[in-house]
Amino acid sequence: MDRSYIKVKALAVAMDAAGTHHAVLRGDDPSKTPPSFHRPLGGGVELGERSEAAVTREIAEELGTTLVEQRLLGVLENIFVYAGEPGHEVAFVYAGRLAEPDAVPEGGREFVDNGEANWVEWRPLDGAGLDVPLYPDGLQELIDTHVLMRPPGAGSAEGQWRRDA
Repeated sequence: MDRSYIKVKALAVAMDAAGTHHAVLRGDDPSKTPPSFHRPLGGGVELGERSEAAVTREIAEELGTTLVEQRLLGVLENIFVYAGEPGHEVAFVYAGRLAEPDAVPEGGREFVDNGEANWVEWRPLDGAGLDVPLYPDGLQELIDTHVLMRPPGAGSAEGQWRRDA
């Protein structure tokens, strides 16, 4: 994969009906410790496509459902190394609920995206008690501040998404 340019992504904090968990892709990078990681669903923004339309399209392609009540949480710039190769992306991060939360069963499931098998599972919004990192960097802070409504720097603890925010 050519990583010699900056990619524009649209990512979804796609929540369950209770607003306590979000669907994440479980990835693996054997060059890191721990090798497993979580990343929100989503993908590339196509030329001429708005990020809001891209996140809607990506959720439909990956899970066969739609993202409803979506709102922009923020934009993250991510400079990283994956499988020993440098990468750089700018990600528009949206929060919303899956129209059909059972599109991701309690134990997770496989889905195919661009010919590659992927695994999607539920992750607690607060990430409490998990040793699996959440990427991109800064995403947990966006969730804490704009979904769980904690002041910046307050740390992770249990909470609920407030619809009135």
